[in-house]
Amino acid sequence: MKEKIGNNLVLKIFSVIFAFLLWVFVINVDNPVITRSFSDVPVDMLNEQVLDDLNQTYTIEDGDTVSFTVRGKKDIVDQLKKSDFRATADVSSMSDVHAIPIQVDALKYKEQLEIDTGNATVKIVLEDLKSDQFPVTVKVKGEPASGYTVTDQTASPNLVSVSGPKSTISQIDEVVAEVDVSGLKKDVTTTQTLKCYDSDGEEISQNDITLDTKEIHVHVQLSKTKTVPFTVKTKGSPASGYILGSVTYKPKEIEITGNADDLDKIDEIELATLDISNSAEDVEKTIKASEIKLPDGISFVKDASDIGNIVIRANIEKQKERTLEIPVSQITLENNTDNYDVTFDDETIEVQLTGLQSAVDGVKAKDLNPKIDMSLYKEGTHTVQVQLTDIDNVSIKGNVSTTITVK
Repeated sequence: MKEKIGNNLVLKIFSVIFAFLLWVFVINVDNPVITRSFSDVPVDMLNEQVLDDLNQTYTIEDGDTVSFTVRGKKDIVDQLKKSDFRATADVSSMSDVHAIPIQVDALKYKEQLEIDTGNATVKIVLEDLKSDQFPVTVKVKGEPASGYTVTDQTASPNLVSVSGPKSTISQIDEVVAEVDVSGLKKDVTTTQTLKCYDSDGEEISQNDITLDTKEIHVHVQLSKTKTVPFTVKTKGSPASGYILGSVTYKPKEIEITGNADDLDKIDEIELATLDISNSAEDVEKTIKASEIKLPDGISFVKDASDIGNIVIRANIEKQKERTLEIPVSQITLENNTDNYDVTFDDETIEVQLTGLQSAVDGVKAKDLNPKIDMSLYKEGTHTVQVQLTDIDNVSIKGNVSTTITVK
């Protein structure tokens, strides 16, 4: 009986051990240990402040992401994602060659996983920190509404401190706040983000630099504008036998700005008075835009440097007299509603011209457009005035008349 009981106990123990081994076998067959790779997991930098004490900063040369393998049970490893891991590099553990070991930790199932980074490191380049102050430049883009212009723009604060790698700070040429004034008719105050530019006008990334303020308040002032002509006066008379022709200069007009009431009082701006007394040749004078005297409270819309110098020239030419004969056949009879038959006593009429030689020499009969207004006359013989068109820089001496017979 005892022998039978002992045999049963041994059998039971053996059965339990066999069942356990069978379970282990089944589990390992259905849920084996596997290895899986993960790549491009971002690396977080820790304890960066240790470089602050050395007045240094860094840029990552290599290793901003890491690849690694994970070993564990299949049912666990298969459900893992990149977000289930955190990769870090502790700056305080940096080696003499500026390499920092990368540590990868699982955020769950940590005790059931083995992680191998292959001794991955972050390689960094150290650089001295630099801080500098820059004035804020306000730049406007677009055009205000017609009849308005930007007369002032201010930033608050107007000075900002920028810190970062010495090589980056040294590239900064200006710090800019840009404001769009398209279509505006009144002053505007707005908050703008600052941008940094190099001397070539290229924007500098702010990823590795710090501004003590990234946004500033900008006030843009608008004023009304008005376009008025420039004028030039002359004094004296040219030498005997000479005459003043045209007075030339550019621009002929200019846009000004200021208080609306002050603008209403201005119809023109005098550039200069040229003395042409006894001149037998052209008289020139150069005026700098910055020297043009404007009424108080009035200014040019354009900067004086953009307007540049204005060259004024009084053209002095010889005076010429000329007698121009016009065939009466070229005289137009206007308003001859009664269809009179008109005959002329003479075949031609003479016109005495005087003025600039270049102008007088170029005058033709058709330019004068001779005509007679027949509504003033009835049948009979009449001495009539011939109407002539004025020509620039040419004078006609006296009245031009002829005798006609109306039937």
